[in-house]
Amino acid sequence: MLFYLAFKNIISRKSSFVIILFISFSIMLMAVINSVFDSTENGIENVFSGSFTGDVAVVPITDVPMSLFGDETPVTGTFTRIPSLIPFDKISECLNSFPEIKMAVPQVTGTGSMEFNGNRIPVWIFGVPAETYMECMSSIKICRGEPFAAGERGIMLSKKHADELGADIGDTVQFLIADGPAFRIRAAEVSCIYDYAVENSTLDRIVLADAFTVRSLMDMSDSVSDSAFIDVEKKDLLDEDLDIDKLFDEAEDVGAVVSQPDSESELFEEETSQPADIESSSWNFFTCRLSPDENPRAVAKKLNSVFRKNFWPARAVLWRTAAGNSALYLYWMRVIFNAGVIVILFAGFIIINNTLVVNVLNRTHEIGTLRAQGASRKFVSVQCMAETFMLTITAGIIGCLLGAVCTFVLSSMNIEFTNIFLIQLFGTSRLEVSVSSLTMCRSMLLSVLLGLLGWIYPVRTALKVSPVQAMQGGV
Repeated sequence: MLFYLAFKNIISRKSSFVIILFISFSIMLMAVINSVFDSTENGIENVFSGSFTGDVAVVPITDVPMSLFGDETPVTGTFTRIPSLIPFDKISECLNSFPEIKMAVPQVTGTGSMEFNGNRIPVWIFGVPAETYMECMSSIKICRGEPFAAGERGIMLSKKHADELGADIGDTVQFLIADGPAFRIRAAEVSCIYDYAVENSTLDRIVLADAFTVRSLMDMSDSVSDSAFIDVEKKDLLDEDLDIDKLFDEAEDVGAVVSQPDSESELFEEETSQPADIESSSWNFFTCRLSPDENPRAVAKKLNSVFRKNFWPARAVLWRTAAGNSALYLYWMRVIFNAGVIVILFAGFIIINNTLVVNVLNRTHEIGTLRAQGASRKFVSVQCMAETFMLTITAGIIGCLLGAVCTFVLSSMNIEFTNIFLIQLFGTSRLEVSVSSLTMCRSMLLSVLLGLLGWIYPVRTALKVSPVQAMQGGV
């Protein structure tokens, strides 16, 4: 009976249809905007995780923000030496024991300049096992050539780098890095040219090479003994006073002769003649590909629990942290865009809420009549609540349906992006939007909250007025 009276009151007032239309439009706009934001988030995540971050990355714990590119400290922008993962063998064994992890690929990172044919460009160099890395990163497509095999030295260039340098399969490309007043130069042969599914400025900075070449370029040790690993909680022992002089009490002077190569060519031959298939435990990171339908956040949480339990100085991070500052500007672009839309929607919701408030306050005379006839405060409150919620829930359902229709129309229009910033923001060159169940739930929740806010204040105000004053139209 109560809901029947509420329904009759709604359809008897023309203002009810205006309120439903207004709320429906706002909910539809909210659903469409959220769907667009979800598509940008999913698009960027698919591009980055499928190109170089994986679903979960394992990085060493340091005093500075760390990504797969190294130190991510703002302002400085300088390259600092990246610590190795310790104990590497135990971390590797741990990752391989997780059933959620389909593949874990080690990586060593360096930075320098790449040079060929008089052309030089700054790059980030990822030292990886090529075959497993390409299998892990689904967004990398081979254009020509083959990934260098395990134990071989080689370089894999993106198509953009190959065109910029004028290099092709079989050419020898050099890497150059400054180390104080000296320089280190290493070279390897191009074995593969690849391309990414989506153009992105971050990916354009990456070159893939064998790990031995990168370690040699960065002057890293080929192995880090796990026996040298010190538990995190025991590092305070290093702060104790130590008499350095006593360490060399039994030392004796020994003559030595250091042979130097006769020429730079001999030095280069000596460097390149070393075996490239050294079983090294000197790696900076792991990038992990999870099994389908696994939650990266849950897996990272489980890994971090194991790392803390064993006092290993490592942590598992998600794709955005692994991408570092390269993904941060895209994130802030979305935040700024979101803020602008939220301000607009907030203004609209204030208008909607005021409309609902006025709708109840205009019925003060009716409420006074009901109370004079013996209606209790509870009855009046529940009836007003039923009317308000029937309005907002109906409008929410209509708004969600209209939002689904609008997103379907947007997707069917096949809108293509030509602007590089839009391509990076959406993670694709084509607009693909769909309404998720989570977006629908959020929109309906918003509609219910509007009904709650539009009911509490005006009903409480109207019930404070005596029945006589209410019947006379006083508030």
